[in-house]
Amino acid sequence: MAEKHSLNAKLYKALENNETEIVSQMCEEVDEHGLHILTILDNTVLHMATYANKSELVLRLLQELPNHHLDKLGRQNQLGDTILYMTAISNDKTHEVARKLLEKAPGLLCMHSNLGETALFWSVRYDNKEMFHYFAKNILGYEYENQILFIQRTDKTTILHIAILSKNFQLALEIAEKFERLVGERDADGMTGLQLLSCNPGAFQCDDELGFFNSVNLYSSSTKQKAIAERKQKYESAMKLAKFLIKRDTSWEITYHKAGPSKPVLHKHNGNSKTEKKVAEGNPMNFLGQEEGATNSKGF
Repeated sequence: MAEKHSLNAKLYKALENNETEIVSQMCEEVDEHGLHILTILDNTVLHMATYANKSELVLRLLQELPNHHLDKLGRQNQLGDTILYMTAISNDKTHEVARKLLEKAPGLLCMHSNLGETALFWSVRYDNKEMFHYFAKNILGYEYENQILFIQRTDKTTILHIAILSKNFQLALEIAEKFERLVGERDADGMTGLQLLSCNPGAFQCDDELGFFNSVNLYSSSTKQKAIAERKQKYESAMKLAKFLIKRDTSWEITYHKAGPSKPVLHKHNGNSKTEKKVAEGNPMNFLGQEEGATNSKGF
């Protein structure tokens, strides 16, 4: 056991220091090569290298992986995440890495994590538009009944819901255009995408100046202007998304009056739910074993 921990420590250190040759050599000396389990949460060397944006190393390890280990490319960590999921987070030649992974193990695309999420779902959660379009094109030819297996979680949350909850409004619009039937899908609370969007009034506020930045003198003018531009872009995306959904979401037609003395209550989506907070905020570092709220850093 001590020998195993010593090996893993050296491998991790080599990854951290970007010592490609050493990592490659050490992987060749262990039985499962790049699929060697490196962390206590069952992440492999390939999991960690992909997440850390070391695409050249990942491609090399995949190339060096013996054919009799290809069936293990679907190996999942303790959260059910595969190596393909990591391509949805990282941003360094991920398209090439994902293509090579799916070339060697096509079944990776339809694998689900413990939450029922696919790699496509992750690409939406972390606003990776390039990977979303790459994964999506692989299922666009499927019947909707088969598509839903890739774009809806076990708790009925869809990729449209998660994009709106994550405030990725431009991507949400692209999703609604590609998978229009998702517009009417309801989550576990019975909420459609439009209803979730309407619960975020801040999305439709576009101020010429941001009060927060006006009160803090430490920010430079260029930083302030960039923040204002991003706020304006998010506002415009939210407006376009709302107009698209309003034309197609007819859920309001089944609204009915409930007699009784109760007062109207504004719906705050899962206001007391820690689970949905994690879903909306999404911490990709959780799979490394960090505590909730830890600094969101690559660690390498």
